[in-house]
Amino acid sequence: MPEMPRSHDLKAEPRALARFIPRTVPPALRLPPEINRLDLLHQEGVEALLRELYNLLRDQGITCDVEPPAPAMAVRQPIRTIDTILTEKRGTCLDLSLLFCAVCLAHDLAPLLIVLEGHAFVAVATGRTLQQPHGEGMPAFERGMLASFDALRDQVPRLYLPVECTGFAAGAGLSREYPEGRGRERRDGCMSFDRAVRAGEEYLNAHIAPAGATPGAARRAFLYALDIVTLQDRYGFMPVGDTLPGDTRVYLDSAHAEGGAASVRNQGAGEAAPSALPDADRLYQRSAHAEGGGDARVENQGGSVTPLPAKARRTYIGSAHAEGGGNASVVNVPAPVSVARVEPATVLAVYAAPPGSAPLHWERDVRALREALAPYPDRFRLDVVPLATPEDVQRALVQCRPRYLHLFAHGAVDGILLDDGEGGRGWKLPYPLLAEMVRAMPGLRCVLLSACDSAYAASATGSGEPYLIAMRGKVSVDAAIAFAGGFYETLAAREDTPIEAAFAQGLIRLQLIAPLDAEVPLLAAGWRG
Repeated sequence: MPEMPRSHDLKAEPRALARFIPRTVPPALRLPPEINRLDLLHQEGVEALLRELYNLLRDQGITCDVEPPAPAMAVRQPIRTIDTILTEKRGTCLDLSLLFCAVCLAHDLAPLLIVLEGHAFVAVATGRTLQQPHGEGMPAFERGMLASFDALRDQVPRLYLPVECTGFAAGAGLSREYPEGRGRERRDGCMSFDRAVRAGEEYLNAHIAPAGATPGAARRAFLYALDIVTLQDRYGFMPVGDTLPGDTRVYLDSAHAEGGAASVRNQGAGEAAPSALPDADRLYQRSAHAEGGGDARVENQGGSVTPLPAKARRTYIGSAHAEGGGNASVVNVPAPVSVARVEPATVLAVYAAPPGSAPLHWERDVRALREALAPYPDRFRLDVVPLATPEDVQRALVQCRPRYLHLFAHGAVDGILLDDGEGGRGWKLPYPLLAEMVRAMPGLRCVLLSACDSAYAASATGSGEPYLIAMRGKVSVDAAIAFAGGFYETLAAREDTPIEAAFAQGLIRLQLIAPLDAEVPLLAAGWRG
């Protein structure tokens, strides 16, 4: 049974739309084995790959849902998941645009989501990819969002290819007043890829009015454009539980080069669980790989091998591989040994600062957490939930099953202030209810409340886990970030470090950065609410 549509306020929470775009897609939406994505990109360019992806979606038999949206999109917009779209075979222009973005990300492309009053479509970068996300035009975006239509219209012809995403769905009922209603083929009610690109160009050239201007006949007001890769990679707007970008190449404990030299020497043990790599079509495990005439070399290699992904088409284990005339060699490769895999501990970082409350600059906290955990990617992973509602917190706890819960929000004597999902002044999550959520999650080791007055949460404690770290009175943003940095860096270096020892290191960092707040953090064991 398909999931019920989720909902989103397109105006109050624009950047959070990136959370509805996963980087992995069902097998039906991946290119068939006979089409090599890399060859297509290198030989014919982004447009050729987009054409294949567009036609793959056109073959799904989807129909465009033409039910008109609420006036001026003033209420929350229902959003279908990919599975729901494929099951129901229908979707709105926003559903289809989010779907197209996901398919682009799964094939290493960098999409923009363009949102208008009553419509949405996509533009795809021609000079950037998921693996090389930086390029010309990025300074025009403010934290991943572009609000100037003039800047967008200047960039798209040079740097992006626009695609009308309703084009790959049957849309006989769409108004011919707008580009999405014209140029559809009789056989299936869809547009050809070339027509979908022209429809995107027509929107940009004649059917969009700048924000604040009166749209006029056959024009829609521009709201914003979102750079999905930047929002997900840099600002943490990843879908909850989405841990592996859907790249078709996966290199584990290895070296890879195109046109250069790749080598691995004195390599330690490790392994990959097949469940983590469901869609890989190339897997290089404890190996070196080179394309374009480079050299690939592996020396003094050690490791273990587990069963590999069933869908892998090219697998290199304990080996070196070269294409284009390069040399490949492997030296001193011992027999595989069995090494127990330890799953990385999850830090679930939850952020909220509803409209009307003081800004918290939570992006700085995300950056500090990433820097603290980055040296040890095999030990920790970070899941980020921005603009969190109470329902988001409960859902994320169930899906992520974290070892550590990190809440960065405004606090009070009776609870934590979270978003209400409606663009209003927020919803208070009482401490006893938060504690009840925590008690229902076995394996949760520590809860860190980076929120003013949150020490009131420690009204009932016991011994052992889960630990609670909360704040006595007011705490500055800089102090909260400093303490968290020292705390998580200590745990990342050795995850079995006692919480008391990591707490002490957090206090030391706090004394270095914000000594006046050194007495604010409180540690309590066995939190019961």
